[in-house]
Amino acid sequence: MPRVLIVDDEVQLAEIYRAVLQSAGAKVKVAYDAADAVDLIESFSPDVIVSDIRMPEVRGDELLVALSSYDPHLPVILVTGMDRAKISIPKESQNLFHLLHKPIEYDQLIRAVQSAFSLVESRKLNDLLLRELHQKSGSSLSYEEWKEKETDSLLQSVMRLAS
Repeated sequence: MPRVLIVDDEVQLAEIYRAVLQSAGAKVKVAYDAADAVDLIESFSPDVIVSDIRMPEVRGDELLVALSSYDPHLPVILVTGMDRAKISIPKESQNLFHLLHKPIEYDQLIRAVQSAFSLVESRKLNDLLLRELHQKSGSSLSYEEWKEKETDSLLQSVMRLAS
């Protein structure tokens, strides 16, 4: 069951998103501004964040950039009513998973959250399997060093095969 944090200053819309996602089986918390979102990220540890872009004080795209330093793998789904040409997502934001345009269909929101959660679960499984391989390898390197070395080696092998 995914933990979803909704960040939207439009209370009624945020509550609709909450109801829709809870009916789909998610555990949901709502923050009505970015300051509350930061507190909930720490205490709730969401798997996915759904955030409006246009909010007072801290915008959703600014929150997206801040999340890159907190957890670059936490998927964020941005929701906006803005014209596509007026949206600019900063390049340093690694967390953007999907961009939904209002009015959104609730099935579309559910599918986006499910896809983001699948990515989170795949990353967790991948990390678990890599840690198991590291342990079985008997390497004296730390897990992070071993992972980097093995990833580099794998990428070199792939590059050789591709050329």
